[in-house]
Amino acid sequence: MKITGLLERSGLENTTWIEVFNVLFTMLVVGAIGWLAYMVAKKFLPKLVDRIAGATRSNWGQWLLDRRFFNRLALLILPIVLRTGLSSIGWEYMYVINRILDIWIVVGSGLLASALMGGVNRVYENVASIKDKPVKIITQVVMVIIWCAVALVIISIFTKEKITVLLGGLTAFAAVLMLVFQDTILGFVAGIQLSSNNMIRLGDWIVMPNRGVDGEVTEIALTTVKVQNWDKTITTIPTHKLVSESFTNWRGMEESGGRRIKRSVNIDVSSIHYLSSEELDQLKESQILRSYMERKIAELNTYNANRESGLDERRLTNVGTFREYLGLWIAENPDIHKGLTHMVRQLQPGPTGLPLEVYCFSARQQWVDYERVQADIFDHIYAVLPLFGLRAFQYSGNIAASDAASA
Repeated sequence: MKITGLLERSGLENTTWIEVFNVLFTMLVVGAIGWLAYMVAKKFLPKLVDRIAGATRSNWGQWLLDRRFFNRLALLILPIVLRTGLSSIGWEYMYVINRILDIWIVVGSGLLASALMGGVNRVYENVASIKDKPVKIITQVVMVIIWCAVALVIISIFTKEKITVLLGGLTAFAAVLMLVFQDTILGFVAGIQLSSNNMIRLGDWIVMPNRGVDGEVTEIALTTVKVQNWDKTITTIPTHKLVSESFTNWRGMEESGGRRIKRSVNIDVSSIHYLSSEELDQLKESQILRSYMERKIAELNTYNANRESGLDERRLTNVGTFREYLGLWIAENPDIHKGLTHMVRQLQPGPTGLPLEVYCFSARQQWVDYERVQADIFDHIYAVLPLFGLRAFQYSGNIAASDAASA
């Protein structure tokens, strides 16, 4: 690539001019080669990789290596070619260009690693087996380490000091670095704890009342966790707060296949009584109660055979029969999960009557469907109470008026 002979035949024997032309000619040729390598890496290499990835069953190649990756790869190849080709030039100011190219190579390597980590994130977001793992925390930690290394190498290039010397000097600023990267360090440790203990995953429904959180986890990052609340607002929580503070994770409910219903209806105590013969005959007509009524009446007749006083006898009450009916009705309800606990129980009576609590699990977990199942149960309860001679407790108008006046 030297043109010394050409210059001498042209009468330009000044060695300075000859060196200048040599340098310019070499730079021109190396620059052309570098540009060619840049275009190959940017335009043709992606097509080749897409063709190879398309021949495989896995989409990992397409997720891992996107257009940004190849753009940054081309930006890295260009300075490498220039640095290699220009290394033979003995120009006295060439060290400045070499230093700039070295910094370019270091920064380009960091950008390429960043694009590769972005590809890793895309892979974990699309692969079902690891989709719910907080891989993003690990990739972000790797990126922090990479960019710290990039900054250290750039300082080494500028100061011409060895990296080991710079690392030794950084120990004096360890306390300052820990203060600057406090959230990062806490987030990294918290991320490991969350992952190892399987405390939280993407898509989990979590509740943190003190943080105003009630929704689905959409992102688990190094320093923050994003939750989309059910009102469509976004709440950002520091990752380490999920370890240091308590929260409720509804994943167990979702995995169980049921959603709990736990609600009471208050029975007016004055409406509770023994069932009369007419009421017994009417309730026997129920297919749900028929078997229970026949078995219970036979049992009570045997018990009462030798009882002379009505006080000593056992008889069916309307509230007890209603409780049994409701338990059987819930057990036959197709919207109730049969593999989980379901029962109807009495709670401690109080000023508002006798609470009968329905405890069961809806087989429909979606919010709207769940509320519909729960409402259907209590619609039926309030409608069927009069057939058992029962009344739901509610304050009368006079009592409500007196309470309001006293207040």
